[in-house]
Amino acid sequence: MSTVASAATDRERATAVAAWRAWATRHRVWSALIAGLVAVHIGTIVGFWLGDFGLSRMDWPTANGLVYVPKASPVVQFVIGGMAHYVDGVLFALVYAIALAPFLPFRSTATGNLLKGLVFGTVLAVVALLIMTPLVYAPARGSEAGFFSSNFGWSYIISVFIFHWVYGLHLGLIYNPDDAVARPPADRLE
Repeated sequence: MSTVASAATDRERATAVAAWRAWATRHRVWSALIAGLVAVHIGTIVGFWLGDFGLSRMDWPTANGLVYVPKASPVVQFVIGGMAHYVDGVLFALVYAIALAPFLPFRSTATGNLLKGLVFGTVLAVVALLIMTPLVYAPARGSEAGFFSSNFGWSYIISVFIFHWVYGLHLGLIYNPDDAVARPPADRLE
């Protein structure tokens, strides 16, 4: 590719990113909803792949299905659990955008928003390892997770962090408001 074409592509990319960030600034709720849906989807796919890399496979849809419909067939558990998992991902994105991101110490730059998303992903991973797995998911499987889910081994702990970092990374990349852009008087659902 020529230098001129490369420069034009870089300008187009920068223009598109600036346009998205301006839209995300004016429509924070919609931006968070979109970011949550994309982030949970990509995180879920990566979670399934982790087993192919010597780590623990993160099958959150089935884990949720075991909690919500424990006596159902595996297919029903996967579908119901998957719906719950996606709803959780979108709702957590809204909580992040409304209650957490504005108060984190990073500026709302592209890098700052990425760091905010990774911090949120880390918090979610710690909650999953300290609370959700030992108190909800392990008992649904008839298992004992132990403190920080350590009974499931180091690969499980690393996998939980990777899954939530992938979620947080994409959340921060997509929910990417720019506080340098003037906001309208009220945040609208447009």
